[in-house]
Amino acid sequence: MLPGGTQEARSFPVPKDSHLKLEPVPKPSNCRKKKEKRKQLQEKANIQTLTRAGLRALQAGQTQEALGSFQEAFLLAAKVPSTRDSPALQACAFNLGAAYVETGDPATGLELLLRARPEGKSKGWCRGDQCFNVALAYHALGELTQALHWYRRALGHYQPQGDHGETQAKMGACYQALGWPKQAACSLQEASRAYAHAGQLWDAALAQVAAVRCMLSSGQHGLSDVLQALEESRKLADADRSTDRGLLGPLYNDLGMGYFQLQLFPLAVEAFLQALPLCRQPAEQATVLQNLGMTYNVLGNYQEAQEFHQKAANLYGSVGQRLEQGQSFSGLAFSLSQLGDHRAAWDSYLHALQAAQDTGDMKGQWQACEGLGAAAATLGQHDQALKYYKQALAQCQHEPGSVRERLVAKLVDAMRTFLTQERLAQAHILVI
Repeated sequence: MLPGGTQEARSFPVPKDSHLKLEPVPKPSNCRKKKEKRKQLQEKANIQTLTRAGLRALQAGQTQEALGSFQEAFLLAAKVPSTRDSPALQACAFNLGAAYVETGDPATGLELLLRARPEGKSKGWCRGDQCFNVALAYHALGELTQALHWYRRALGHYQPQGDHGETQAKMGACYQALGWPKQAACSLQEASRAYAHAGQLWDAALAQVAAVRCMLSSGQHGLSDVLQALEESRKLADADRSTDRGLLGPLYNDLGMGYFQLQLFPLAVEAFLQALPLCRQPAEQATVLQNLGMTYNVLGNYQEAQEFHQKAANLYGSVGQRLEQGQSFSGLAFSLSQLGDHRAAWDSYLHALQAAQDTGDMKGQWQACEGLGAAAATLGQHDQALKYYKQALAQCQHEPGSVRERLVAKLVDAMRTFLTQERLAQAHILVI
């Protein structure tokens, strides 16, 4: 189970049977029993070897190899008379079930995990691990209320040991999927505290950032609470010296988005500028550049916004992210229109429209058409303004009423201007 949030199941070694001790040399008349005992010992040793191989493979991320080893161990344990219906077989069922969950077959994994129920306190067993893996299986199957039930059971075992950060984080993910952001924020903040207490500062920072997103989504937290969570995320990330610094880029970008949603735009710019040099992948860099362009547009710094949107559009194009490239072209067009370069804005809106059509982005299409209508009206191309406003209105039928009302008003205004221009042109022809 990796601390960064990936769903890696927990496993544990097969408990050693207390009977596996050296026996006294039997009398000659017991040669057959001696052979049988030796065979059983060898079979149990093979189960242990296969289990250890599976655990090593799982820890190395070699999930298919782990699955194969655990399958062999389980089948062998089921055949050996001395391990049949024993803790060893239960442990093998547990490990195989966990591996099935990890390799994308949660239904089979769940069946095995529920079979692996130790009676009483068996050596080597942790009931918290069993509950956690059962929860993972239900989570993967989309049975979120059942997943929460088993995560809570796991929490009862882990919490007294202070090892409950990941369980709280998984509960937060369930609450998010159920559409309960307030409860998700609470669980994620508990996860952050647990991670921090355990010295896992990077995981604590990530959990806190995720909690901020839920707090903003719920709308039930005050500004001071959200700001405190954002600052706590930053402190935790900065305090962790063991994490690859390249991972800080996306985290600072998330912080910037939090500040942006709070309309603290200068703080958003500061976070985005911190993120930019830390991002190593072109797609990550493009995302931060686009966010900087968006924020500078809001601040009215259109020259800076134009530069960042142009760089973002180029980078998105280089990695084939057409949808995001179209969004950057749209932001670039707005910057150019505010700078008075309406011809360049027209061209950028056309690029944005084409990208939105290529990717089936209906919202991007009507927004680009609205921009084209405005650019055309400014350039005196009133027939084109009418054309694009009509297209925008036709494509925004699922948007809020305020959007349609705005477009109707622009369309009516464009129609009046067009008719006025037509009458003036006809009058001019008659005079001549």
